[in-house]
Amino acid sequence: MNKNILIVLVGAVLVSVLVAVLVQMTLGGSEPVVEVQEEARVEVLVAAKDLKLGHVLEKGDLKWAKWPEGSVFGGAVRRKGEQDPLDAVSGRLGRAISSDEPVMKSALLASDKGNLVAANLDAGQRAVAIEVGASSMVGGFIGPGDYVDVILTYRESVNADNDNPAVAKMLELNLDKLATETILQNVKILAVDQSAKREEEDRVKVGKTVTIAVDSMDAERLILAQRMGNLTLSLRGVGDEQVVEKKWPTISDARLTSMGDEIYNEYERIQQETGINSNIVRIYNGQNVIAVPAQ
Repeated sequence: MNKNILIVLVGAVLVSVLVAVLVQMTLGGSEPVVEVQEEARVEVLVAAKDLKLGHVLEKGDLKWAKWPEGSVFGGAVRRKGEQDPLDAVSGRLGRAISSDEPVMKSALLASDKGNLVAANLDAGQRAVAIEVGASSMVGGFIGPGDYVDVILTYRESVNADNDNPAVAKMLELNLDKLATETILQNVKILAVDQSAKREEEDRVKVGKTVTIAVDSMDAERLILAQRMGNLTLSLRGVGDEQVVEKKWPTISDARLTSMGDEIYNEYERIQQETGINSNIVRIYNGQNVIAVPAQ
């Protein structure tokens, strides 16, 4: 091949490549650069786990999740600043909520609608009403949400079949009377009369009935106790949940004073000093004299 022709062909190829590169650079540089803007996100309140109907919301039940702002629907709870989940909503659920499902305020039981007493009962609990008065409910300072102990005062009868009239007389005079003991501890007040919430914190209200939350067995005990005697509510301090183990004998009118012991000790003293049973033991109580026959 002629050398000149070869040079021309190579030059033509190089020129074609150069033109193609220049055209590509020109076309590429003319296209506008499109910036993809990410949609703004907001934090929405959702369930951190599956929550059952009637569950009272507590720490760890809720969390904040980031959602595209355009996808947030009406009723969703948005985070305000560094807001804690329980500061946004709190209370008892009126329906079950699945994990990661948005939690709306409408899912909670309203405090002014429905049966608030039933809504405040935990699983397995029962609501029982008892009759009260000013003296048996701490002068009216007991209200919904407080915790109390329940004290029963009753008349205990002790029958003594004993050949010794002195012993029988002592039982008759001292044990056939009143006794009192705590039958329930740390139970929650649900309502006073028909009010299940405190409307005025500084107002003292003396009710006729108090509704308390107990389990099934304690409900039976409470109903029986109302038939046995008088019930008194003992108000607990805020945060005091200690259940006291009873290590003392049941309090009775005989044990409340030392009169019964004095009678028995006097009777034994006379027997030891005389060696015989005195026919009469006289107990002096002020202007009253009690004669106890002894054999």
